[in-house]
Parts: sequence; structure tokens; C-alpha cells
Amino acid sequence: MKSDEECIRGLQAGGRARGDAVAALYRRHARKLIGYFQRQRVSREQAEDLAQDVFVSMVRHCEDFRGDAKASTWMWSIARNALIDHVRRARNRPDGEPLDLDDDASPAAATAAPEDSRDVDHCVKRAYAEFALAYPDRAESLALVAFEGWSLVDLARMLGRTHGAAREYVSQCRAKLRPFLERCRELLAA
Repeated sequence: MKSDEECIRGLQAGGRARGDAVAALYRRHARKLIGYFQRQRVSREQAEDLAQDVFVSMVRHCEDFRGDAKASTWMWSIARNALIDHVRRARNRPDGEPLDLDDDASPAAATAAPEDSRDVDHCVKRAYAEFALAYPDRAESLALVAFEGWSLVDLARMLGRTHGAAREYVSQCRAKLRPFLERCRELLAA
């Protein structure tokens, strides 16, 4: 199996190599991208569309990849930018309609009292969704480190920070998340 970097070289080569590279990258990363977008409160359908947009951008801009960072870091930077563009478009819609969110990720569900959830997992998911609404960039960084297995070096590259600054940023993100999780602690004590 080709590495991500080899696949990017295939994108750059064009022709059949490009098609094979896109297929390999899609098989390897599409599910992770869709999950990432859904954790950022995007509906399943929109998450699939955004994942497709990431692969299209990778093909269109493959010549921009110089190998300074890992290919996966480059891909996740594209994903982050796609999400930011999506959120901006949703906020600027003339009809003022909110994002098309899944029922469990709605702001009303995120602010429901913990007595209504009775389930620690559900409480944590709702608390994280509320945190992501309040601090989308911080939630994204934590998700990349905690759920996607990014190293602090990868995160530092994406954020354009030093390793130490990225470590401090993750620490600050966790501190910002803590108050959102407080109500879930009550469920653990019960």
C-alpha cells in the first residue's frame, strides 16, 4: 500500500496515477474526514459533501504540496479550511437559517439539563458539542489530537506554531473544555 506522500506524488503525476491516488486516499481518509466534520456539528450529508470537497481541493492544489509537512497534515489543513468556509457560508445565508444540524447536536440538546440525559456518554457528547459551538477552533484542535491521533508536532505545523506553543494551546483548550464537562461529573457520582 502506498503512503500518503506517494499518493500525493501520484496526484501530481496526473493520468491514471492520479485516479489511483485519489481512490487510495479516499479509502484511507474519507471516513475520518466525515467523522471529523460531524464532530464539528455538521450533518452527515454535509459532512460527506465537505469530505468530497477536501479531495477535490487536494487534486486541484496538489502542485502546492512540497513535502515540508506530512501529507496528512496538508490534507487536514484543507479540511479545516473547508469547515471554516462552510461555517462562514452558513452564517451569512440570507434567509438566516442555522446550519443543518443533526438532532442530537442541536443547541437545545447541548444545553439540556444533565438530569435529562441520564447517560454519561450522552452528557459528554452534548457538552463537547456545546464547547464546539463556543470554541470551534479549540474543539477542532482537541479532536485532531484526541480522536485522530495527531501528534503535537503535526498540530503545531497546522497551526503555524512551535511545538511548545502547540502544547500550551492544547492545555488551554482542555482548560476551556473543563467547565462544559462539570455537569457530567454529577452523573458519575450518582
